[in-house]
Amino acid sequence: MEATSLIKNLITFSVLIVTRNEEKYIEKLISSLMNQKFPKDKFEIIVIDGMSNDNTRVILNKYIEKSDGKIRMFNNEKKTLAPGWNIGIQEAKGDYVLRIDGHTKVNSNFLNNYWEVIKENPDVSCVGGTITSKGIGFQGEVNEYVYSHPFGVGNSKFRTLKSDWEGYVDTVPYGAYKKEVFTTVGLFNENLVRNEDLDFHKRMHDKGMKFFLSSKIQSVYFVRDSLKGLINKSLGDGQWTIIADRITPGALKARHKVPLFAFVFGFLLLILAPFIGIAFWMLVFIISAYLILNLLSSKGIVAERSLKHFLPCMFTFFCLHFFRGLGSFMAFFRKEYWIK
Repeated sequence: MEATSLIKNLITFSVLIVTRNEEKYIEKLISSLMNQKFPKDKFEIIVIDGMSNDNTRVILNKYIEKSDGKIRMFNNEKKTLAPGWNIGIQEAKGDYVLRIDGHTKVNSNFLNNYWEVIKENPDVSCVGGTITSKGIGFQGEVNEYVYSHPFGVGNSKFRTLKSDWEGYVDTVPYGAYKKEVFTTVGLFNENLVRNEDLDFHKRMHDKGMKFFLSSKIQSVYFVRDSLKGLINKSLGDGQWTIIADRITPGALKARHKVPLFAFVFGFLLLILAPFIGIAFWMLVFIISAYLILNLLSSKGIVAERSLKHFLPCMFTFFCLHFFRGLGSFMAFFRKEYWIK
């Protein structure tokens, strides 16, 4: 397929950003997007703001005023991600709709690299790249390490890749979707408060659509800078991954269910251990094995940061795992799980 046949509209990329109180990061993202080497008349920026009550809108309006119509902003009164994406999709004028989070910074070749990969893979429905986690402050540095390590995020190739790679995958972050995908598959499910992409990507797979990941496309994601923020994200992600799978059976891969199985199995062993010998020794073995794996996984932060990061890193790994499992278990007690 010729690259020219991919171009149907005057605008190639509609870059969508859904925001809600992003004053810490939004200026970095908008500034980096406005400084793209990609032709300025070939992309637009659409911000869908969830009625921010910090300085997010002040910052955005500053850029909108001098963007000559390149940046448009819409209100998202429901304040959650899926309705925001849907508003942006319906307003998009580009051939490709590119979703990107407000916690992100990109380099000046970001859109150029997307376009190069798309030209090389014209039949792919969605293209994405790798993410480098970045933390600010001491706990932010710990969170950065945890979100970049396989012990923290499993086999999420887009988070853990350290070398050049590209190929077909089951999902991508910051996907650039062909606009017709939304005509075929529909919009994001607004009943999902988060993890709406799990449901949407399952529906894409059901239609035979493909995802392509390339390390040529790179971005920096600013992780939560506190332990509380990491815990709240883990709880929420745990709950809404399970709910997404209930709404769209098969949305989860086996790796998504590991935290739930581990939490339930560990909880059962803890109850049975005082009464059944084998349960006690299984619990001892599992705790010992987990501590060894945690220790081995955490030692790398000493070389990257310092010795004082080591114990907080072990504890942060534990919090990530425990609260993701607890959140997954809590999903069964939410009304959203039982109402399709």
